Amino acid sequence: MADEFSEHDLETPTEHDLDTCYGSKYLATTDVGDRKIKSRIAKVRKEELRGDNGKARSKFILYFDTVDKPMVVNATNKNALVDKLGRDPAKWPGATVGIFVDPNVTFAGKRVPGLRLRVLLPPTAAAAKATPKPVTQPPAAEEGDPGPALDPDFNNAVPDFGPAA
Repeated sequence: MADEFSEHDLETPTEHDLDTCYGSKYLATTDVGDRKIKSRIAKVRKEELRGDNGKARSKFILYFDTVDKPMVVNATNKNALVDKLGRDPAKWPGATVGIFVDPNVTFAGKRVPGLRLRVLLPPTAAAAKATPKPVTQPPAAEEGDPGPALDPDFNNAVPDFGPAA
């Protein structure tokens, strides 16, 4: 009879299955773990979310360009964004942020891990860093000058796009 049972039941769900079935559609501490994630804010939305008490509240939601799940913005993270990026959420997209877990967050009188944001680059600095410098054209050709189209040194020049990101 002992031969009928295997040591490992392949049908038993895993931790990943638990998170998939019961996890949130929003970014959580379990999604981040002990990593520090660097991403850019792709967009900001305001959504109605239901709390544990069943009441709906409006919350800001951040969507990122390199993270699959959006993040609900709590008061602490809202303050961090406002301090560095200003009170107009329409100006937040494009900013580079760091997402990490702080193990010492107090929630409902208990110490729990919580998601935190740190603004690394404002949108203008992030866009400027990512924007390549334009290639400058040589002065207009004088009569008898073949011009840049026929100048082998100009065509083989490597444009300077600034330091690598």
